[in-house]
Amino acid sequence: MARKPSYLQFGNNEIPPPFSLAVLSFQHAAIVLINLVYVLIITKALNISGNAQLAIMAITLLAAGVGSIVQAIYGSRLLIIFHANPIYIPMIIAAGYSHGVPGITVLVVTAGLFEFVFGSAVSKLRALFPPEVCGVVVIMLGVTLLPNSLRGIVQGAAETTQYVIDADALKIALLTLATAAGCAVWLKGIPRFFSIFIACVMGLILAHLMGYWNNSPLQSSINHSLFSLPSPQIPSFALDEGLILIAAMGAILNVVGELGTLIGADRLDDADWRKPDFKKMSRGLQTGGIFTLFSGLLGGFALGMSVANLSLAYATGASSRMIAIVAGAMLVIVAFMPKLLSLVTMMPDPVLAGVLFYTASYFIVSGAELSMSRVMSPRRAIVIGVSVGIGILLQSTPAFQDAAKGSAYEHFLAPMTFATFIAIALNLIMRINISKKEVITFHKNNSADIFVEKLERLGETWGLHRKTLNRATSSIRELAELLSGVCDGNLTCTIENNDLYLLLTFRYSGEEIRNPENVPTADELLHDPKSVPTMSGWIIKTLSDRVEVTSKHGQHEVRIGFEC
Repeated sequence: MARKPSYLQFGNNEIPPPFSLAVLSFQHAAIVLINLVYVLIITKALNISGNAQLAIMAITLLAAGVGSIVQAIYGSRLLIIFHANPIYIPMIIAAGYSHGVPGITVLVVTAGLFEFVFGSAVSKLRALFPPEVCGVVVIMLGVTLLPNSLRGIVQGAAETTQYVIDADALKIALLTLATAAGCAVWLKGIPRFFSIFIACVMGLILAHLMGYWNNSPLQSSINHSLFSLPSPQIPSFALDEGLILIAAMGAILNVVGELGTLIGADRLDDADWRKPDFKKMSRGLQTGGIFTLFSGLLGGFALGMSVANLSLAYATGASSRMIAIVAGAMLVIVAFMPKLLSLVTMMPDPVLAGVLFYTASYFIVSGAELSMSRVMSPRRAIVIGVSVGIGILLQSTPAFQDAAKGSAYEHFLAPMTFATFIAIALNLIMRINISKKEVITFHKNNSADIFVEKLERLGETWGLHRKTLNRATSSIRELAELLSGVCDGNLTCTIENNDLYLLLTFRYSGEEIRNPENVPTADELLHDPKSVPTMSGWIIKTLSDRVEVTSKHGQHEVRIGFEC
């Protein structure tokens, strides 16, 4: 059984009191309802009719609700809530433009299939998609979304290539953007998770005051029935190699990102968390793939695991999976309420433009942060800089993609897809001649700074994650001080890295050190001199993910490992 952290009031297997459970579940469900704005962005970009918009939202919400329930009971058994996945926005829009609804169906269904397959082999995928590659994709996702944020603000005349800016629409979009950004910065606690909702409300108010938005959409909402069965669409398919390719790339990116969400949820609930349980992670990812496939077959959009819901669980101190079950049930109920869903469809284009620009900006910054999470080196810089540069070049020069229009290369030359391919290829090329094993010998009286400096240089060459490198250097300083008191002469250290694990193996002759099972008490530290090295051993064990001590023929080995 996992030990519940002190900051949690309700752990994974605990059930909050009924009133608390209802309030917590409603907050999680509300975030998913707010994120339906992503579905609306897609449907408006593709000029899908109002009734079809409602049907797509209802099916997506139904799949998200049922998926959240199944995830909590049979999948990862964690507090994971599904929502409309913004990662697929540019891909779905591109598929809709080129092949209509059949193209969207192919993309979503294929993405679900690939997510299921990749989720089964997630531990192997991590080596192929280091942070810099994933960061490039997230950056390009934001860059690709930016042109769509001009919808409703800029109107162009194709025959004259002249564009007209709607001043009122621009003001509404800027207020929406400013409100979302301001709420994210200055609001604290739970209200911060509703930044997009507050921004939409402010945008609607200004749109109404400026006469840009009248009561006709609201009247249309009143005309809808309170309860109605969702209208699933009979699937039709437009087989296209390009669509399958971008669906596969999108699925890989989604799996890598959602692995982080699952790990975050697992760590949130376990005070003694050491490393991911990949069986649990695989079940969670497979569940996401199944319900994305389910949503696509019924005419809905792709699903994703909500990081905002994970943050809300931390903020409220409640990670009970019962919350996911009740929140999922709430989403299922709302899927049968077209009157409520129709309120989302009345959002004016300028308000959506502000929300989309805010989302794109967030993706660009998040991608940059992810790309720089490893120690930067010339190799890493080339992978990131060249890939993003090529992606932006394609984005700003549509002629390249227009030249391949109608062929299988049309989707392959989409900015995000091609940038992803370049990042993967460059990453594989840049791994050539990178040594993954080093042996260092030094005397016990030498300063640990010499070894730390060597490890930092290797970390730059290998592209180690900064947090991994910091934990390793702290452990080494503690271990070097501990071994200096028991070693007879020289210390030999073998450093190995496989992108997933950093392993340091120290070999020496002398007195054996022990791998402590428990932290020494304050009384032991005061009265027992032997408890001091025990405390050092416990610090090393706490900083690392794995510690092993073995002895043979007077030679001793200390192995400490770190998840990368």
